[in-house]
Formats: sequence, structure tokens, C-alpha cells
Amino acid sequence: MKRPFDSVRDLIYLRVKQSKEDIKFRMEQVDNLMVWIVGFSIGGLSLIVSDFAKLNENFSYWIIKSVLFLLVLSITAGIVFRIACYFINIYNEQIQAYVETAFSNEEMMEIDAEDLTNEREVEEVLRRLQVDFGQDVQQILAAYTNVDMSQPANRDFLLNDLKQHYKKVAIWAKKDYEIAIEFAKDTMQKAYGYSHKQLDRAFTDNASSKWQYWVRTAFTSFIISCLAFIAVILILSIAY
Repeated sequence: MKRPFDSVRDLIYLRVKQSKEDIKFRMEQVDNLMVWIVGFSIGGLSLIVSDFAKLNENFSYWIIKSVLFLLVLSITAGIVFRIACYFINIYNEQIQAYVETAFSNEEMMEIDAEDLTNEREVEEVLRRLQVDFGQDVQQILAAYTNVDMSQPANRDFLLNDLKQHYKKVAIWAKKDYEIAIEFAKDTMQKAYGYSHKQLDRAFTDNASSKWQYWVRTAFTSFIISCLAFIAVILILSIAY
């Protein structure tokens, strides 16, 4: 039977994988709708421009100008939407890769270890060694327990020794992670010809904030394009 943590992690991992496909499907559906709206807007704009004089006989000058403005607005917002979707896909891939890695079965040592300087419980230090670095040092707990209670200096010595051990392992894990990142950068530079600046930005940029920005941009431009196109239909229907 799985421990609760593993069960929750596996369930979330499956949901993340499914969510990736759901997001892709929904984006495709919305994108198809936007293609139709922009296509009709371009067609309407071309029709008005090519036969402006004839339309001016049936509609007032300001109605035609308003329709032209709304069609241009719909097309522009549609283009912005497509650009936003492009960047959403780029940053979403980075976020999905991070989330899938975090919830996969591939466990990695902690690289941002906690500061245990003021920790007074040896059990907590042992727990952090187990959780952060997978080191089972429970046998030390027995040695700690058997220390003469009348000599607290011995207990403090053993506790400080555990803290130093935790700190050394933390430094090693951090260094090993940095070596792995440099190896990945070096490999990608040789394979794709990226510059050091491009690679540093790819590995350090906060994709989540940029993803949120482009999601808001896509949503806003989608609403504007749809409303502008609907407004054109309403204006022409009322004025006809």
C-alpha cells in the first residue's frame, strides 16, 4: 500500500498529464473560432473598402466609419490573440516540464536546504536528513539516546555533529545541481548554438509571471475581437 504522499503525488501527476492535453485541445478550439472571426472581419473590411460608394447609399457615413473601425479592431485584437497564444505555448511548456518533474517518481535531493542552526531536537535533524537527502541515519538516534543524561555536552556535541553533516550534504547537493545545469547548458549550446545569455535567461527566467501576462493578454484580445465583430453585426442589422 502506498503512503499518502506518494498516492497524492501520483494522482496529481496523472492529472497534470491530462491537463496538458486538455489545455492543448481548448486552445485549438478557441484558435479555430478566432480564425473564423478574423476571416469574416477581413472579408467585411475588403467588401467595404472595395464598394464604399455603393454602401454609402444605404448607410450613413458615420455608420460605415464605425463598422470599419470595429472590423480593424477585431482583426488587430485577433492578431494579438494569436501572438499571445504563441508565447503561452512557449511558457506553458516550461511550466509543464517543471510540474511534471516535480510530481513524477524521479525524486531529487533538496537543493535549498533549511537552516538548522537553532534546531534543538535531534529527531528533526534526522528527519530532515531523511526527507531532504534520503539518508537513513536512525542508528545515530540510538547512540544519541544512550548518551549519559548527566553530560549534556555530549548530547550537544552529537547534535551539532549532525547539523554539520546536514550542512555538508546540502552544500554538496547544491554544487552537484549547479554542475548538472552547467552540463545541460553546455550540451544545448553545442547542439543548438545558443549564446550564454540566451541559456542563462532560459534557465533562470520566471516563466509563470510571463505565462500569466500572456494569458491575460490572450483573454482580453479574444473578448475585444469577439465584441467588436458582434457590434458590427448589430450595427448593420439595426441600420439596414
